[in-house]
Amino acid sequence: MQIFESLDAILLTALVLLVLARKLNMPYPTLLAVAGLGFAALPFAPRITVEPHLALALFIAPALLHAAYHTSPRALRRHWFPLLSLAVFAVLITTATVALVGVTLGGLPLAAAFALGAIVAPPDAAASEAVLGEVGIPRRGLLLLQGESLLNDATALLLFGLAVAFATHADTPVTPLALAAAVPGGIVFGAIAAWAYLRIVPLFAGTLGAGLADFAVTFAIWLVAERLHISPVLGIVTFGMIVSQRRPIDQPARDRLQGAAVWSAAVLVLNVIAFALMGLQSRDVLVGLPAEQRWPAIGFAAVVLATVLITRVAWVFLVRFIEGAIAKRYAPSWLPKPPPWNASMILSWSGMRGLLTLATAFALPQSVPGRDLIVLAAFGVVIGTLVLQGLTLGPLIRRLDLGADTGLADEIAPARKRLIDAGLAVLPARAGEAADALRFRYGAAGKVTAEAEDPQATSEFDVLHLEMIACQRVTLHAMRDQGEVAEDVYRRLQEELDWAEVDARAFGDNILTAT
Repeated sequence: MQIFESLDAILLTALVLLVLARKLNMPYPTLLAVAGLGFAALPFAPRITVEPHLALALFIAPALLHAAYHTSPRALRRHWFPLLSLAVFAVLITTATVALVGVTLGGLPLAAAFALGAIVAPPDAAASEAVLGEVGIPRRGLLLLQGESLLNDATALLLFGLAVAFATHADTPVTPLALAAAVPGGIVFGAIAAWAYLRIVPLFAGTLGAGLADFAVTFAIWLVAERLHISPVLGIVTFGMIVSQRRPIDQPARDRLQGAAVWSAAVLVLNVIAFALMGLQSRDVLVGLPAEQRWPAIGFAAVVLATVLITRVAWVFLVRFIEGAIAKRYAPSWLPKPPPWNASMILSWSGMRGLLTLATAFALPQSVPGRDLIVLAAFGVVIGTLVLQGLTLGPLIRRLDLGADTGLADEIAPARKRLIDAGLAVLPARAGEAADALRFRYGAAGKVTAEAEDPQATSEFDVLHLEMIACQRVTLHAMRDQGEVAEDVYRRLQEELDWAEVDARAFGDNILTAT
């Protein structure tokens, strides 16, 4: 009962923090991190532990799927070079530099030091996007952060599994050869799961079962992949990206809007709980350390934090220099125009750590040598990056003055014009009051309310409007499939059509039922 009361208090506190974060124009994870430490200092704070395997499945699987749904495969292909440098090589280099610090300063065994490096290497784009979305940077930067956040999770977790296996001397198939098989195995498994899901989920259209299916299938993919010793991360990522691209065109708009809202709320709740658990475990670690070891441990965490920050800045600028040199000398078609140096500065300072680092720290087995020191250093990196970068990223963006990026608006305008033309193409063959009203953007809701037995019934206007929307959907999907619009433009216009469809349907059609 005490744990339930504490969780409710955590969620209520998070509500206040979310309002405060919006007022102060701060990323909400920054305040959550500070609040988690404050909660742990309270005398009545409970002692909560998380089983290692549960930590990854509970916290990482939903966050990965949510990120995969909002990542453009086309953008990944277009920006493959900078993404490869950030999502793979930056993670490898950060892991190696942190491991060096762990061995030389922390006295950790090599495998345990590499586990620490894998834990703190991957940035979490959620905190950065909270600031970047408010201040505004070029779309390329946001796309790189989204793609990096999705792909670096796979790199870091693969390294983490391998390091933990060597650190614990476990009798496990996690070997370099098994690791090589885990990558294609996870991709194939995710593709098979997506194929099956896309054929089963229409059975739950218009019901609450559609949202339940999303959660059940996500956790099932993770758990089954772990049993098969293939990559659950790549399974989830592959599943999410295929489903987001191949959902049936006639999927009810209400299902899509409801699903987006539920997943956003679920990821937020998981973040809140994870940061609270971070505070509690930090307290337990510090209390468990002998008094003479506490300040050296905190100092080691500070050095790891500095290593993580310096490595990312140095690597981003090195890659930018290489991009510029290649573009200037060869101008290959596969390399997009390098960003300006001030945009690279923002990208290098957008490496805040978050949910993945917390979850992998929770998942570190007790048998790993130096576990308490590793967990404390990981939590120090999360808190340090969220506070240092979270509080300075917004002012830095305004100071560098990147200028307005009108790329999204420039793409949306002609795309929306095509959708309007596609909808109006339905009208020439139709005559009557409803068609005339639709042409002049008037509704027939007043007429339905006055004359129909059901004041919320679908009117003739609404029926015709739904025909237009269906035609617009076909056009929008074709534009996306043919590469005429980017993924973020597609999602923006799809949401616009969803709300228009919900507004046009009868009230009863928008109610989600359990069956």
